[in-house]
Amino acid sequence: MRLRLVIVMAALLLAGCGAGPAATPAGSSGTAAAQAADRSRAQALAFAWRLVNDLRPPPGTRPVHLSKLPPPLANPGPVRPGWVRVERTLTAPVNPRSAWAGLLAHTPLAELGPVAPAAAGMGTNLPAPEPGLDYARFSVTLVPLSRTTMLIAAAAQVAWLPVRTPAEHLDPASFQKVTISAQRVFPNLHQASGTFTSAAVIARLAAFLDARTPAPDAAVIGWTCVPAPWDITLRFTAWHRDGPSAVVTSGGCPGLDVITVNGSRQPLLWDINGGLAAMALALLHQTAA
Repeated sequence: MRLRLVIVMAALLLAGCGAGPAATPAGSSGTAAAQAADRSRAQALAFAWRLVNDLRPPPGTRPVHLSKLPPPLANPGPVRPGWVRVERTLTAPVNPRSAWAGLLAHTPLAELGPVAPAAAGMGTNLPAPEPGLDYARFSVTLVPLSRTTMLIAAAAQVAWLPVRTPAEHLDPASFQKVTISAQRVFPNLHQASGTFTSAAVIARLAAFLDARTPAPDAAVIGWTCVPAPWDITLRFTAWHRDGPSAVVTSGGCPGLDVITVNGSRQPLLWDINGGLAAMALALLHQTAA
């Protein structure tokens, strides 16, 4: 499943949006890029508002605009370049915990099934939520304002950067072989490796990587993740000395692959279901457990 549950225990996301790209002179070579960035930002903003407006609050809920938000919403932090952030704040005359299922019925959180809110609220990450967007975060936070009133804050943050670089596209015909090294970290140390020259194997691995969606670095800053059981490295070797070289690692943080081409690190790649690791371990006749 593409969704990753995040229990929200502190400040999440608040209203506001980043500044648009700087204007470029008419007719300059940067005009097309600036217009594309404007379109991407508009798409991200529309998607963010769609997420927060899909919230179905309990009866008697009213919009509210507070000049000062209570903790844990007081310090949302700056909006990073390439991101937009919006929030919808409401007050409910009753504790909305009793209406949690209805509150989230039309949001991405509904896909998690029946679940009660944990602590302050809950949220989810959505890699590549729609074509043209790279990442979205959606959250709903509950803050008591009084014994009879709750503040409901629905927030969305959406990124449309980065794009995949041409260097990151792997042409299988360029490579003579791929060497796979795998090290199982737990429950006990074990190593396996193999070199494969089959054009079909190289093409299958390259096609998988070429189809991945880039993950903005900002989307994973601060992530605390349990490493996968296996650390896996793929080294693609070109036919010619001046050909491309590519190194791909997986396992440091589940859900992400790191790719380096000719010594230059490229945008991170989403691999939520661990497909690359599964393919590599199968080639090495190893099991994931």
